[in-house]
Amino acid sequence: MELRATREMRRNEQLSKAMAKKADTLDAPAKAQAKPAQQQESADKLTLSRQALAFFEEQNRLRQAEEQRRAAQKQSGSSELDLLEKALDVQDKCLKIAASIMKGNRVPPEDLEYLMNNDPEGYKLAMAMRRENPDPEDEESVLDDEDRNGGRTEASGDSGEAPGVSKAEASSGGGETSSAAE
Repeated sequence: MELRATREMRRNEQLSKAMAKKADTLDAPAKAQAKPAQQQESADKLTLSRQALAFFEEQNRLRQAEEQRRAAQKQSGSSELDLLEKALDVQDKCLKIAASIMKGNRVPPEDLEYLMNNDPEGYKLAMAMRRENPDPEDEESVLDDEDRNGGRTEASGDSGEAPGVSKAEASSGGGETSSAAE
């Protein structure tokens, strides 16, 4: 059975070659007329697959968006140093909050939320390294008004409390950190 299939494949190949030769001899006059036109247009051509074209368009769009972002930064006056200074300020506040948690002191719920939002890994580490303190102190908040409100004004109706923290816990200074955090 395999011999028959192989024989048929060879016969089909021979037929396709013969048909291609006949087509070439019939199209020879048409090709002769097309060659002078092709010689006049000796420009290079580039063909791209749809996937490659989509990739280049995406890269171009990302580059333009980055340029627009940089132009907007220059117009607003914020430079890279200002951005780094803000990031360093956030990191410093997170470290102070984490240190208070590790001592076993009571931390305001706004500070806990700030640490959770800005440094989730630091929050987990601080909670894991928390010491049992028989006489915990109530720590003062290290956050500014801007940090407490999340950059929003008080007119927006946000009280600045952590979600999931009841008003009783917030008014009592946060209670134990484990009950406010878990």
